[in-house]
Amino acid sequence: MTDDNGSVASYFETLLGEAAGPFVVHLDDDGPELVIGVPAAADVADLDTTASVHDLLDLLVGEELADVIADHFARRPISELADLVDDIREHFGILIPPDTGWAYLVSEIDRYGDAIEKDFFAMPGDERLYDWVRDHLDNPWNRLLRLLSALPEGGWYYAAIADDDERAMQRLEMEQRGELPKPSKRPSLVGWTHDRELLTEAVESLAQILHGVWGASPKFKGKGGKPPGRRPRPQTARDRAEEYQALVEHDDISSQVLGGRYKRRIQPQEVFNG
Repeated sequence: MTDDNGSVASYFETLLGEAAGPFVVHLDDDGPELVIGVPAAADVADLDTTASVHDLLDLLVGEELADVIADHFARRPISELADLVDDIREHFGILIPPDTGWAYLVSEIDRYGDAIEKDFFAMPGDERLYDWVRDHLDNPWNRLLRLLSALPEGGWYYAAIADDDERAMQRLEMEQRGELPKPSKRPSLVGWTHDRELLTEAVESLAQILHGVWGASPKFKGKGGKPPGRRPRPQTARDRAEEYQALVEHDDISSQVLGGRYKRRIQPQEVFNG
């Protein structure tokens, strides 16, 4: 999607424009009627660091309209201007910020809004991004951010993330700085069903059969390499508990045999967290 100048249009701005449309301000009965368009995505992101009522007004309507409105409210209590600012923000669905801040939300929707919508189309519940703009007081942006992790595996959203070079580089740099943990080599417990376990076992059995056939062949005998191992599984709390017990038992036996020469690897009261 591109704008009139051929640049990539902001999906966030498009969403607000389609869901809410312009906001109309009537300055008194005989005053001018001001039509306020959708705030720029960058200005919405700046709401995170803007507190002054007049600065907020500048971000929402632009300096020219802000001057007109400010002049009109100059002799009125500042609370009236603050109420107008809140009305504008509520109209565009940007009154109550998500916990992550506006900058993160704007970036996420600009990057992946189209993919999120496509996933919603295929999901039950008739969710639409419009709903968060039109009724964000009862349907807060935090709920949308919580829903993202529940979007379907292999869907548009996760495909868009996996194909985002900039995001991948950012995460890699954060992992190298220790700000993020490295991805686990184990699959997630979420979505790991009995059927998936059986399919994994079938793949392992097939790999063992192929290895055996390869090793039994006179032509390739001895060149089959190591037998294939088990494929990684999710780690459950029971797995961690059993591993913890095994470590404690090993420590107990080693302490009895070696006495003070052995330093325990784990204390009995510790909880093994993998």
